Amino acid sequence: MKPLSRNENDHDIDASLEKKEKERKLTADFQKAVQEDPPSLKRQGFSAIPDVKWADVGDDALRHELDLHIVNRIKYPEIYELETGFLLYGPLGCGKTLIAKAVANEVGANFIHIKGPELLNKKWGESEKAVRTLFSRARACTPCILFFDEVDALTTKRGQEGGQSVELLY
Repeated sequence: MKPLSRNENDHDIDASLEKKEKERKLTADFQKAVQEDPPSLKRQGFSAIPDVKWADVGDDALRHELDLHIVNRIKYPEIYELETGFLLYGPLGCGKTLIAKAVANEVGANFIHIKGPELLNKKWGESEKAVRTLFSRARACTPCILFFDEVDALTTKRGQEGGQSVELLY
């Protein structure tokens, strides 16, 4: 069956609809590919948005403080000036990692967990290279929260000398 009348605009409309359909299929294919084969940093297990929620942490007073100092600054950069760092400290097992993961989840940021000793290397220049690589990877998956665990391994105790790797990181 043919239309009663057809003008030049009908061809333009058909071409536009075909183009939109192609774009829709490409977008759907891209989204499917990302789910099946995540970006390389996530594939390496290097960064991801954690599954930890505030309900897993509790402590509303702490949440209020972290919202004020971290979460709101990441969510609303046009209003707040972003801090360059935040220190969570406490004994082993008190939940520092859990809290940092909850913050990353809250703001939709990638989370990179680094254990201090992983940065140390006895080969000349390798420790510095590891730090540079770490920060370039973090920039590549912005927004990102870097969580340094076991930082005490990167430092020396007062009155003791550290190895060459530790001294080079200062």
